[in-house]
Amino acid sequence: MKRIPYGISNFKSLIESGKIYVDKTEYIRMLENLNEDFIVFLRPRRFGKSLFISLLEHYYDIKHKDSFQTLFGNFNIGRNPTPLVNNYYVLTLSFSGINTDTPENTRRGFSHNIFTGIRNFCIKYSFDINIQGDREASEMIDAFFSEASKLIDKKVYLLIDEYDHFANELLGFNPEFFKDSVSKNGFVRKFYEMLKEATRTGILDRIFITGVSPITLDSMTSGFNITRNFTRAKLFNEMMGFTEDEVISLFRETITEGIEEKLPKLRQYYNGYLFHPKGAEKLYNSDMILYFMSSLQQFGEEPDDLVDRNVVSDYGKISRLFDIGGFNAERVTVLDEIIEGKEQAVEIADQFSLELEMSLNEFKSLLFYMGFLTIKRYDESNDVVFLGVPNYVIKELFFKYFRRKIEDESSYRVSADGIRDSIREISVEGSIGKLVKLTEETLHRLSDRDFIKFNEKVVQAIMLTFLFETRIYYAKSEYPVEDGYIDIVLLKGSAGKPKFFAMIELKYISKADYTDTLRGKKLEEAKSQILKYLRSKELTTNTNMRKWAVVFCVDKCVALEEVL
Repeated sequence: MKRIPYGISNFKSLIESGKIYVDKTEYIRMLENLNEDFIVFLRPRRFGKSLFISLLEHYYDIKHKDSFQTLFGNFNIGRNPTPLVNNYYVLTLSFSGINTDTPENTRRGFSHNIFTGIRNFCIKYSFDINIQGDREASEMIDAFFSEASKLIDKKVYLLIDEYDHFANELLGFNPEFFKDSVSKNGFVRKFYEMLKEATRTGILDRIFITGVSPITLDSMTSGFNITRNFTRAKLFNEMMGFTEDEVISLFRETITEGIEEKLPKLRQYYNGYLFHPKGAEKLYNSDMILYFMSSLQQFGEEPDDLVDRNVVSDYGKISRLFDIGGFNAERVTVLDEIIEGKEQAVEIADQFSLELEMSLNEFKSLLFYMGFLTIKRYDESNDVVFLGVPNYVIKELFFKYFRRKIEDESSYRVSADGIRDSIREISVEGSIGKLVKLTEETLHRLSDRDFIKFNEKVVQAIMLTFLFETRIYYAKSEYPVEDGYIDIVLLKGSAGKPKFFAMIELKYISKADYTDTLRGKKLEEAKSQILKYLRSKELTTNTNMRKWAVVFCVDKCVALEEVL
């Protein structure tokens, strides 16, 4: 069995250590056949971008010519190399890990990363190029190409990884400095202008850039207008991330058996990404799949938490995105609709202008590029794409953000112990009294806030924010069964052995409409729906399923009945 390469982004190290590699080398040929020399390709974080950059580096670098067969002999491209194989001096730059606390730290970090890339280039090829590390980024790269042109007999292939990593950080908390950085006299713009100049002189022959969103390059307009963005090209939908066939093959070559049992869970948690409306397949997040399989291979069992903590930390980025330009009413509506599971109609923006206020369409597009929303369907007649949350991992991030937002807006912190007690009451005693009380308390704190428009979906969302805090249950909203959609269902999660599972059907009455008669009618509607749902084959076999009909009026539960 080959080992799982979780956390490895160096292609050479991966191959030499005997770890498995999902063969994406055919895309080298496809990229080269484009007849485009300067390419931008964007994907969400943790989607294999750095490993793909390393793949290109080792394929095109003259330094690795003697090890070509060792590195590539077992893969598609090794059996049929392209004309440009091992034909370049490769300069690799990365803009991750830059401290953006202050403008000065950002400028210094940007320059330092360029200096590091140039220094590594000189060490690799044994070139004596004296570049001063304390100079401006544009001056360093200009001096580098000037000196390199005197020493090398082939051209340079420039690889830039995470080109906008630091810029996305700035967008959230210091948008004015971001604009200054990419404006006509900004240090980022000047750096890319020097790259453009190096392509004119001929020493810089090819560029491949990865990142997350197109905002930074778009903001530089004519300063760097030589690239082609193939992010949403149908041809490259599956270039990064894993298809289901690749996941199955990966599993069988490393774990050997059990994929049929695991696949439904992997689909729920990690699948669902689509980057072109007519893309051949939805994709799995490669980092998360490797995280899951690494635990299986090392310890013989699934990870305790199916959500990689490295990804959970990304929920803070949702907050910064919603706050760009102010957390306005339109964005509140988008957040509400995402939490409710509604798809978002959008014409995905290829360009962004920060000179104007970010439109709602651009905002939704940014959520798409960041990986928080993905393509669900396409209305070809109106050329409109509908976006939705790709999987359970991202849904959890949204609910964590939603909970933090309602806590901030209401100046009310929900007790973690209270959440644990309410979930334990369901799993051990088969009761939801504490969950209902916790929901009432939270709704009461929000009852005089414009942030929340009270309705059934808000009650559902607040309950789910608590239920998403546990690994005991897989909390699902609008769960599809044969006769409709269950508001909330609690199924077996990734940890623990709950005695009881749960189904909750919610109804809501406004204060103005409330009567005892209407309350009774709503309760009967909820009970009737539950009885209808129970005809589903999936639920009839679960004898420990507790079922509740619940009716709320504003911030009070006015009816609660278990359906037997």
